[in-house]
Amino acid sequence: MSYGPKTRKIRKFRLPGFKWGLAWKITLWYILLLLLTVFILSAITYWGNSQDLHKEKKQVLETTVSRVLGALDDSTDGQAGDIRDPEALNDNVPKGVTIQLTSLQGNVVQKKGNVQVQLPIERQAGPEVRNLDGKDVYYIARPIMSGGKLIGTLQGAADLENVELAETVLLRQLLWLCGSALLLAFLGGLFLSRKVLAPLAELNREISLLTANDLNRRLPLRGSGDELDLLGQNFNHMLQRLETSFQQQKQFVANASHELRTPLMVIRGHADILQRWGAEDPVMVRDSATAMIEETTMMTKLVENLLTLAREELHLNLVLLNMSELIIESARDLPFLRSFTVKYDLLPDIELRGDVLYLKQLIRIILENAGKYVPPGGAIGIYLQNIDNNVRIVIEDNGPGFPPDALELIFDRFYRVDEARSREIPGHGLGLSIAKRIVYAHGGKIWAENLEPHGARFCIDLPSKGEMKLKI
Repeated sequence: MSYGPKTRKIRKFRLPGFKWGLAWKITLWYILLLLLTVFILSAITYWGNSQDLHKEKKQVLETTVSRVLGALDDSTDGQAGDIRDPEALNDNVPKGVTIQLTSLQGNVVQKKGNVQVQLPIERQAGPEVRNLDGKDVYYIARPIMSGGKLIGTLQGAADLENVELAETVLLRQLLWLCGSALLLAFLGGLFLSRKVLAPLAELNREISLLTANDLNRRLPLRGSGDELDLLGQNFNHMLQRLETSFQQQKQFVANASHELRTPLMVIRGHADILQRWGAEDPVMVRDSATAMIEETTMMTKLVENLLTLAREELHLNLVLLNMSELIIESARDLPFLRSFTVKYDLLPDIELRGDVLYLKQLIRIILENAGKYVPPGGAIGIYLQNIDNNVRIVIEDNGPGFPPDALELIFDRFYRVDEARSREIPGHGLGLSIAKRIVYAHGGKIWAENLEPHGARFCIDLPSKGEMKLKI
């Protein structure tokens, strides 16, 4: 039994049988954003109006109290006024305000106003909001001074009923506003989201019709230049690359099947011979076994080349190399070069960071390709230069060269320049493809060109040490 902490999966809320499409999600976010905006603006409006209404009531109460106190302090010859003077409250108490004058003994002397509450008798208080007899009012209390003497106290109240009524009306209007905004946000957001997403839905329908056998189709573009149009352009470019890659893959499989079929047929034929007559003829057994070994060797090399090309990326073991020494070492191990005149022109002390095994394979592939087409006694030149912070390897020969239309195709898989002589010349047309893969893995470039009056030249540019950018 496990006593570890238990975890529970948190599932997103989803309505049963309802799929939240992109239009609904945009509408929902639009509603939430608009409601949040309306709520914040409504809260600010409500708070601001409430503060203004309270401030106005407070100011009316304080002004009334000041006028009454001023009227009671209007004395002459140092004589104190009389709080019983009815003129003190006449024309000084506006509607919604009640003023109460109290003697020093605590008796109410005068009271005027329409606020029906009992005012507490205090000497100094407020102005502040109080609940008196179940009503919220602004309450204030001040001492009455006249002729430098305290003659009584004043209590006042301002009714907040109008303020509360105004707040209620404003709150109701804001709620109606929020409801209207919610409805308009829902209808408008759904309409706008569907209108905006209509081209995307059209693209989706077109994409759903595409199949592996229909990669030549292209999505229709509106020419508006917006993000959806750019999406369509990028998708069409992707379809172009997929179509090219798919065709290359089909051609690759067809060529590989063709190249593998021939040695398998040879092996099958010799196996049939051995099964029928081989046990009675030792010479036939030896010849058939030799032919089967040769075909198996060729087929093994073909499979190895196919595996090299099928790898997604080449894993390089980068070390600092002396390229002149690497080229001489690579050519030394090729015995067929003894049939040709090989010329070296290598600048010493040219170094770069690269993979020893792959770069040796690169040099040997180019030299083997030259050896297939250069007649016996021909010449092969190998040059090493330093050009624009790149290490350039040049391998040229005085063979027949390439047809002009083949210069861009010789690095394709299974491409053979002379199909008529393809059976006479060994190989499967994969070497130069592997060479290009190795060069690109080192961040360089490779190309071929013809020489005058005849001959071929391969040029390889590799970044010098410290400047290599890998690309596969």
